[in-house]
Amino acid sequence: MTPTPPSLTEEQKNRLAQRLSMMSHDRADVGQGLPRTARALALGQGSDAGATRLEALVDALVFERVIVPIDVEPDPRVTGVHAGENGHNPIDFVRAQTPAGEALAIYSSAQALTAHRPGDRPMALDFRTIGLTALVETGGRIVVNPGTDAVLLPRPAVAALAQGDEWLPAWRDGSLRELLLAEAAAACPAIVDVEITYAGDGLTRVVVSVDRQRFAQGAEASAMKEALSDALNAVGANPRLIASADRVEITPVLR
Repeated sequence: MTPTPPSLTEEQKNRLAQRLSMMSHDRADVGQGLPRTARALALGQGSDAGATRLEALVDALVFERVIVPIDVEPDPRVTGVHAGENGHNPIDFVRAQTPAGEALAIYSSAQALTAHRPGDRPMALDFRTIGLTALVETGGRIVVNPGTDAVLLPRPAVAALAQGDEWLPAWRDGSLRELLLAEAAAACPAIVDVEITYAGDGLTRVVVSVDRQRFAQGAEASAMKEALSDALNAVGANPRLIASADRVEITPVLR
């Protein structure tokens, strides 16, 4: 009896179609900036530290390729080594330093590459390939257009793109916020709210609001401060927050 092949969901079918379309060579592609990516980058940093731009860029990279700089393979008659032999990697991805640490460098177009690294050879690449490499080599960090309008892609976003998943930013995750608030308030009753925001350069900021009047004075002040410290430590150590944010800053504020 012939086994029935597993059926794909509509989302899986759509993502498969997107990947297959990216595998076909487009003769019209000469390294120009692609529309979705260009629109995302044009948003700029804005008033939200670049959160809207980052989200739009991640959405764009589901569909559009990127440009990476590569070294031209030396003449094997001189080196005696062909690309791919003896562990030689034919693509040596360029790295760039960012506030979050070392990241693999990619570009939105051949023009953006030339502006930053004149003379480098551009190669079009599906983001998934470099995303998987970044997860191994740079902790998942990738920077788009370093040296110009640089945008850092944090690990959770890169992991989602590399694995074909949908990325949910920590600051868009309402259930994560509710979880952090419940845990923090249980440890320190003076905590009345938790807000998750994007602070730029891959940094997620968790603002913990503390009721000024409930924050005990006098004899109870020391115990309340200790409870607040425990609550902040618990927020920073939350496994779900750690999984959804590359770097985290915990900021308590009195209200």
